[in-house]
Amino acid sequence: MFHPIRLILSRPSLLLLAVMTFIHGSAYGSTLPYLSITAIDELGISDQAYSVLVFITSLSTVLISVSLGVVSDSIGDRRKIMVGLASIGVIAYGAIFIFPSRYVFVCATALAIPFFQSVSSFIFISVRAETVDLTSQDAAAVNTTVRAFMSASWVVMPGAVGFAFASSGSMRGAWGVAGLCALAILFCAAFLLRKPRDQPSSGKLGDAFFAALKEIAAPLMLARMISMASVTGTIRLASTLWPLILTIKLGGKSADVGIVAGLIAFLEIPFMLIWAALLKRLSLLAILVTAGLVYGCYMAALSFATAPWQIYLLTLPAAAGAAALLSMPLTYFQELFPERPGLGTALNPINSCLANGLMAIMFAFGAPYFGYSGAAWLGVAMAAAGIAGLLVLGNARRSS
Repeated sequence: MFHPIRLILSRPSLLLLAVMTFIHGSAYGSTLPYLSITAIDELGISDQAYSVLVFITSLSTVLISVSLGVVSDSIGDRRKIMVGLASIGVIAYGAIFIFPSRYVFVCATALAIPFFQSVSSFIFISVRAETVDLTSQDAAAVNTTVRAFMSASWVVMPGAVGFAFASSGSMRGAWGVAGLCALAILFCAAFLLRKPRDQPSSGKLGDAFFAALKEIAAPLMLARMISMASVTGTIRLASTLWPLILTIKLGGKSADVGIVAGLIAFLEIPFMLIWAALLKRLSLLAILVTAGLVYGCYMAALSFATAPWQIYLLTLPAAAGAAALLSMPLTYFQELFPERPGLGTALNPINSCLANGLMAIMFAFGAPYFGYSGAAWLGVAMAAAGIAGLLVLGNARRSS
């Protein structure tokens, strides 16, 4: 269980990348929980305008992450890109903190901060490059363990920031904290991160970029992404449903929602380490399928909940399944393109976008007709369909 941790501690570059993952997650965890409050309550942005802002921000994040990830395979020193992206983060978060207006908030959130969010992709591209000399099992275990550092930041930061600024009457300070996190990333990338071991692929940048897009759009690759999104989309659907079931159907309090969310995030960390250790005995596909089954069973049990204490009890299977489904898909996609970590990593934000889209469709269709508990069964169907797709495509890959 602690083997990947020892690997990280024995390699200073990996340890630095893990710390950078925590810092980057801290920037996101400091602001995202308070995004709607700041936009709507403090700055007076309407509900409809906020919905449009979230959509544009999500679209910008996907387009920027995918484009930069693909391009990175043709660039030798990715540190320069990380420095540029972190600099944009410092400016964007700082602008919201220092100049709190609707115009600054909208422009920074929709157009600038997505560039900083792409730093996460470059961190994991660098992790992949640093583990190229390890076995595939060890490399995947390190990837999963580094991802646990991001989960750890979400355990710490939302509550800490909320406590720090609760008495101020404004959560604008959260963006100041995020700006400091971006500044720390900038410092690490510019002065501490060593030059990567891997070399850029040969060929013209434009040709390589469009060739990569063709590979992403290939039918077999699209089928893989849709299958994976069907499984990981259950996490988004459950995260939408269980607070509604807990508060509206079961009479739980808002405090219960916060406690349950914190418990799930906290429990995900040891489960990520357990899944990473199991990579020594099980294949990556087997772990994804097992986690998908666990999460499907969790969603089925969620529909039968009749008391708040049962939601608390279900945090164990929720965390167990989510731990693998949050950390393993990145390695799955990277292993499809072992020589091009940028392209493999670029598939992860596409998967997130597809998962969010499937979640929205299932919620919009299921909640009005079947209720919140009934909609959970659509999540079970999503998980089953995704698992079947991954198994079929996995067998097709082996036979080829």
